[in-house]
Amino acid sequence: MMKIAAPLTALLLLAACATSPGYGPQSAGGSSFGYTDQKIEEGRFRVAYRGRDIAQAGDGALRRAAELTRAAGYDHFTVVSRDRDTERRNNRGPSIGIGGSTGGRSGGLGVGVSVPLGGTSQQSVTSRLEIVMGRGKKPDGPDSYNAADVLANLGG
Repeated sequence: MMKIAAPLTALLLLAACATSPGYGPQSAGGSSFGYTDQKIEEGRFRVAYRGRDIAQAGDGALRRAAELTRAAGYDHFTVVSRDRDTERRNNRGPSIGIGGSTGGRSGGLGVGVSVPLGGTSQQSVTSRLEIVMGRGKKPDGPDSYNAADVLANLGG
């Protein structure tokens, strides 16, 4: 059983590192991914979400805008401005890998260290919205959103 436990643990650790960050504030757990928001005036906010790709950043910003809208007692919000930045960072530091295998009655566990010669890169995308909140019937138009519908469709 121990021969299987070590490789299985290594595989689980590797899978945890490869998953996307969960939804939450940018400072949660020291992560540079997540949302930030700033109240500009009553019913008006600036919202930003940093994610690994365009879809994650866009969905995260809309979800946070909907959460703020509902928390403030409003029904809908209209995006009055939006922009997006893409950043690519090169990681040239060493990395450590753990691997294991089993076969028949024997197994093995290995640890390796690599120094990438060309470097690796990590992409992040930040989506920024400025929103104005409202009550009652949602205005027509592609930039107006029903907060309850956004939360139902994007989580939360």
